[in-house]
Amino acid sequence: MKRIILTSFLAVGLFFAGCSDQSSIVGPSQNTSQQLNKTPIELNLKTLNKKITATKNIDGSVGGTIEIKGLLDGGDITLNGKLNIPAGAFEGTLEISATLDDHTASFDFGPSPTSFNKALSFTMTISGLDLTAINPNDVVFGYTAPNGTFSLISYDNVNVDVNSGTLSVTNAQLLHFSRYNWVK
Repeated sequence: MKRIILTSFLAVGLFFAGCSDQSSIVGPSQNTSQQLNKTPIELNLKTLNKKITATKNIDGSVGGTIEIKGLLDGGDITLNGKLNIPAGAFEGTLEISATLDDHTASFDFGPSPTSFNKALSFTMTISGLDLTAINPNDVVFGYTAPNGTFSLISYDNVNVDVNSGTLSVTNAQLLHFSRYNWVK
């Protein structure tokens, strides 16, 4: 009888230990975004610069495009891109903004938080950066949550040209507004 009770307790204990959120037979329990351990790419600006922001009122039933252009470091660094908002992405009218961070290759989109019925398309090129310490194969583009975790998003292409100091992303799919960036 003691053997049956002991075996029962052992079986129940193993069941609960195996079903806990802290264990996994096939790998670690952290989600992929935490495992990426990526850091944003620094702009390494030499001078103080005003933040570059593009803002436009967009009717969600019609959609539209926001051009994002600017110069930093006396024109040594250029950015040129656009945010395409498809018709039906949201209801009503929103004042949409895209702001380049003044330290990293990151964009804050607003109003945040805003989620969309259809993905918005973001394409951007930043040229004139010092990327000599960057391995192009390590660079990806995605979303950084307020708690610092990074998640990849869908995009057609990320390009890093160390010689010309150019970072670009083509057709990044934004399903919500927050911070998006190139990371290494």
